[in-house]
Amino acid sequence: MRIKKYTQFITESDEVIKDSTFDGIKDDVKKMIEDTIKSSGGESVKSFATNYKDNPNDVKIEGLINDDQVYDFWLKYENEIDELLNKVKFFEESPEDINALGTYKYVIASTNRAILEIVRMLAE
Repeated sequence: MRIKKYTQFITESDEVIKDSTFDGIKDDVKKMIEDTIKSSGGESVKSFATNYKDNPNDVKIEGLINDDQVYDFWLKYENEIDELLNKVKFFEESPEDINALGTYKYVIASTNRAILEIVRMLAE
């Protein structure tokens, strides 16, 4: 039996996280974008993602328009969203800075930020 050093263990777990952690959530958002494109007219996922990235308040993704839809999305992907927001240091911002005083508003604002980060990944 071979014993691993702690730093080796951490490095290996980081590689696994980079490879697969966000695949499910990215696929789900990509499908929602594709559905939005089908219903509103044709552009590619990449160009839609670029438009969303540039104007997240103006461009809407079907299935993530209303707060209750965003909340349901958060319930489905809570762990992935938390991990993604931690990577972008979102939790260092205060609720007052993002104008989200109250638990529900904070969940919605943070989930919308995670969706923006996912769309940025899709735009690349």
